[in-house]
Amino acid sequence: MKFIFVLHANVSWDVDNKLKGQTNIELKEDGFRQARELAKKLSKLGITLMASSDLKRARQTAEVINNTLNVPLYLEKGLRECSFGKLEGTAKEQAIKKHKELLKYWDESFQDYDFTSFDGEDQGQVLSRHLMILQKYKNLYPEETILIVGHSRGLSTLLHNLGYSAQIERGGYLEIEY
Repeated sequence: MKFIFVLHANVSWDVDNKLKGQTNIELKEDGFRQARELAKKLSKLGITLMASSDLKRARQTAEVINNTLNVPLYLEKGLRECSFGKLEGTAKEQAIKKHKELLKYWDESFQDYDFTSFDGEDQGQVLSRHLMILQKYKNLYPEETILIVGHSRGLSTLLHNLGYSAQIERGGYLEIEY
């Protein structure tokens, strides 16, 4: 089976590099444009269904893409971004300045992080949620090509664990066989 992963499109908090986590934020106008452009690229890949985080920015990205693809779309709480707890809404640089121990949590693979002391999640919790969703779709739709719309830390955590590049460019996609 094939999974194709994309990140949600741009939101206003991207400008200030704020920690979004599970805060429900809408796409910016250029985010809707970005999703429409991505839909054109994805239309040639034989996608037969979609699963998206239920958070507004991912859901809106998925809905815009699905205006082109017109396939079944499922919203999944398990694909939500890592919860940063009380840090959400804070600029990443400000959070690190105030809590120096956070610096180590921003390596490129997102494999060693723990925001539980801020009422958030750790890497194991995020990975477990994402793996459960992949297994669910593998079991239900073993012959399908499935588009997954998610978030940077969540998808990077999952992909690194599966042995793939942990980085997906916003507006791009990554295909894997699973």
